[in-house]
Amino acid sequence: MYLVTIGASPAMNLRKAVERAGYRVRELVLEPLASALAVLTEDEKELGVALVEMGAGSTDLAIFHEGKIRHLGTVGFGANSVTNDIVHGLGVTAGDAERLKELYGCAYEPLMAESQDVIELPSTVAQGERQIRLDSLAHIIHQRTDEIFELVNRDITSAGYAGLLSAGIVLTGGGSAIHGAAELAADVFGTGVRVGSPADGIGGLSDSVEAPRFATAVGLALYGAHRMALGIAGASGGRRKAMSAPGMDRLAQRVKAWLQDFF
Repeated sequence: MYLVTIGASPAMNLRKAVERAGYRVRELVLEPLASALAVLTEDEKELGVALVEMGAGSTDLAIFHEGKIRHLGTVGFGANSVTNDIVHGLGVTAGDAERLKELYGCAYEPLMAESQDVIELPSTVAQGERQIRLDSLAHIIHQRTDEIFELVNRDITSAGYAGLLSAGIVLTGGGSAIHGAAELAADVFGTGVRVGSPADGIGGLSDSVEAPRFATAVGLALYGAHRMALGIAGASGGRRKAMSAPGMDRLAQRVKAWLQDFF
């Protein structure tokens, strides 16, 4: 069993924020588990896979082996770190840096090695008209993304799972959508890499969430649907009231139900 604990204050603040937005929190779900529901297959979790979720402020790691979660880790750099490097390297605003990254960015510099294309940079009166080659932008993005992957790889090694991930690496989160991310990750981790999209395993209006950044949101929806299918969401009013009330005994009930689902 892999037990995950968090401080009471962050959980309470998160709950209050959601409730002030007009919603009621039924449960708290571990983010990597929600993302895993959306982008990982059961075969991958059985064989051994590392889910690398590249968020805005951090990059989260979740290792699954023999069908169960085995290790969690966090690197304190994410997509915003790449954007900040572009801001300082090119002298543009954060908004312009994000736009340049999304429209023209590449995380794997060798893919742009022969490119001679240039793009216009946003300018001010003091700066005048400016241009930059795409391979120069790729160099900035490559350096920071490579550092993030190296830190994640170091965490995988220290956890003892280097060479044991037969299903390789699955990238997800908004930061993984950039061109070349999978190629760079394959170079760093030395194994197969794919970018996980939640639309691969769902039906209906899947086009609306066909992007890695929706992995956690789709995973939470799948988790809730699974709970409803088991009849947990349709339990008696007394149980619903008990689950929403504060106290460690109520937390224990949620943890017990969560463990039954995944272990």
